[in-house]
Amino acid sequence: MDRGKNGKTMKENIKFYTNKNKEAWNEVMPKHQAVAKEEYDTLFSNPGYVCFTNPNSVQIIEKINVKNKNIIHLCCNNGIELMSLKNMGANRCVGIDISEIAIIEANERAKKCKIDCEFICSDVYDISEEFNNSFDIVFITSGCIGWIPDLERFFNIGFNLLRINGIILMHEIHPFSEMLPFDNANIENRLQIIEPYFREEAIVENSSLDYVGNTEYIAKTQYWFVHTISSIIMALIKNSFKIEYFSEHTQDISAGHKKQEKLDAKIPLSFILAGKK
Repeated sequence: MDRGKNGKTMKENIKFYTNKNKEAWNEVMPKHQAVAKEEYDTLFSNPGYVCFTNPNSVQIIEKINVKNKNIIHLCCNNGIELMSLKNMGANRCVGIDISEIAIIEANERAKKCKIDCEFICSDVYDISEEFNNSFDIVFITSGCIGWIPDLERFFNIGFNLLRINGIILMHEIHPFSEMLPFDNANIENRLQIIEPYFREEAIVENSSLDYVGNTEYIAKTQYWFVHTISSIIMALIKNSFKIEYFSEHTQDISAGHKKQEKLDAKIPLSFILAGKK
């Protein structure tokens, strides 16, 4: 059996990381809800309301055409993007997130606003096989893959969830931005490279996850993984995805690099990728 340098199997290592990250997200979700829950409830009470982090998402979604498509959103958080897809005409919509508190919020809002989405609390590595070959689109958005320890296994799950000719659609944080200071860092040169691009180990953090209300607190320990563009693409290729679309953008979707975006330095802060099964 393949064991890492800490003596644990890969599966055991994955569980360690995802369980720790789950604790951190359950800790921060009430802080997010105190600021934004009521507002989102009000907004989604308006029929057809759509909310995405960036207009680039809407453009590629409209190009792919989500009408009547079955969609599963991995790491869906409070469900607002999946509910937006439903409001754009999607058929079956399923959201998966590891945080029970996020899923409770999503289900409550969907019921309250009469938006037919199903939200399930699960580690993405533990998604039931009953969902395999059930979806036209696997949807992944900002801040998902950074919490994913094993990309190849993650994309294998995504591949299995899709029907033939189904699409995996990602709008994610560009790994280039991970080398630069966060907005709250006390560094004058916002374009100074302070972190390496290539990393073998997870980044261990206890910093605030409250990007909604911006409260500072000592958080439960989190493990963040910086996956390079090449590692993302190769993990998709190894799982037999055919990459059909890739674009890089200067817009920050991480809620952590707005200062670099405002500099208009023409650097990549986000990317969109689509691959077909």
